[in-house]
Amino acid sequence: MPTIKNFLKKYQIEIKNSALFDEALTHNSYSNEHRLRYTYQRMEFLGDALLQMYVSRFLFFNYPKLSEGELTKLRANSVREESLSQVAKEINLGQLVRLGQGELKTKGFEKPSILADVFEALTAAIYLDQGEEILTSWLEQTLFIYIQKPEFLNKIKDFKSELQQLLQSEKRSDLKYLVEAEEFIQTENKILYTVSVNLDGQKFGIGQGFSKQEAEQKAAQNCLSKMKIK
Repeated sequence: MPTIKNFLKKYQIEIKNSALFDEALTHNSYSNEHRLRYTYQRMEFLGDALLQMYVSRFLFFNYPKLSEGELTKLRANSVREESLSQVAKEINLGQLVRLGQGELKTKGFEKPSILADVFEALTAAIYLDQGEEILTSWLEQTLFIYIQKPEFLNKIKDFKSELQQLLQSEKRSDLKYLVEAEEFIQTENKILYTVSVNLDGQKFGIGQGFSKQEAEQKAAQNCLSKMKIK
């Protein structure tokens, strides 16, 4: 079975105080079953604040051309549950979480809420055990890689507004977004929406997302790509 010690060695981290990491990986269901006096919730609190600060600093120095509003939106997307849980999945963090039997049966180690919480808690444990320099290195090898991906950076762009402005310049106003399908994705425990962009009664673009807003943005992006090609 994987251990936190071996896991962190991949990131050149040698644990000094193992109790910090035991706490950071302990869900309240496990704590209740084993009558422990701690869960990861306090670590999660500190980790949330640390991520806000470290992500802000990273974005400020790496994206000098972005406006304050764009930086704020990108930071919000960087530290939201969806992003943190995705990073946790990519580094297989779920296998290290200590869960009670009930949570194990419902695959709590795959739940986005738990994965995001544990990523925050582990961030706090690394900071307390190793200090700022090692925490920065850890984030550079995990979260910062994720938020530099082009598909992630596109999230700060408002493709719907861009499409609307383009259509107004061409004096076209018959724009509609229609939900084509709604499918429950069991592995994500979410509904996947498929939305189309319709102009003058014709379908010009299509997009998918786990919210109608996300699907609409992707449909608008798809529509813009097709219009620019023409």
